[in-house]
Amino acid sequence: MKTLIIIAAIAFFAVACKPKADVNTIKDETMKLHDVVMANHSKIIGHQMKIDTLLKNLVDLKTKFPSIDTAAEKLEMQKLMIDLVKAEESMNDWMHNFNGDFKNEADTAVYNYYKKEHDKIAKVDELYKSEIKKSDTYLAKFKKQ
Repeated sequence: MKTLIIIAAIAFFAVACKPKADVNTIKDETMKLHDVVMANHSKIIGHQMKIDTLLKNLVDLKTKFPSIDTAAEKLEMQKLMIDLVKAEESMNDWMHNFNGDFKNEADTAVYNYYKKEHDKIAKVDELYKSEIKKSDTYLAKFKKQ
């Protein structure tokens, strides 16, 4: 009987300790992903600046690349700018809405919050990577990476 009680106690403590570890894991993963996205933030801003410069200098671009259709390029640049700004705004929205301040919350509630936030920042990360890749490809046409 003592053995059964000891096994039950060990099982109880193992289960009781697990949520705290899961909370710390999901919190760390969420913050690491945030850091990855922030590292790419400067690329998003840099690409916005380069495309803005190209938009302001379409005449010079036509001189340098006589075969391009500046009207079509202008539309493509404007679309890229809109998409880059949307990506940046998605990160800003995530950061403004993020609240990792938990005082007396149950581990389950904290875990669920961080899991939801991890999923959100993962979508922002995918968006950032997609927009960086699209704008990298576009800027390469004009050797503006």
